[in-house]
Amino acid sequence: MLTTTYIATLLAWLACHFVGDFAFQSAWMSVEKGKSWEVNFYHCATYAAVFVLFVHPSVAAIAILIGTHFVIDTLKARYKLIGPIWVDQLLHILTIILILLLRF
Repeated sequence: MLTTTYIATLLAWLACHFVGDFAFQSAWMSVEKGKSWEVNFYHCATYAAVFVLFVHPSVAAIAILIGTHFVIDTLKARYKLIGPIWVDQLLHILTIILILLLRF
């Protein structure tokens, strides 16, 4: 059952996602994350920091956010296994929905 609390939480997490994945990703990170594991990790850490600052997720949720974001972005930027940006974004959004549904 979708409650107003769940919807508000989902919207807050989606806002964090878009801010962390787009606004806080520098051009340098965008270009270099496909070439460097370290830069990809910096991007994922910056991404997760937005969630920590604004929605205060559990340690497990943070670990899942960082881990899945790292894998998804590696598949897209380094290995080119994910093509269109909408697929990348869909995977990130599904991750957020699963975290919230499973209450991590």
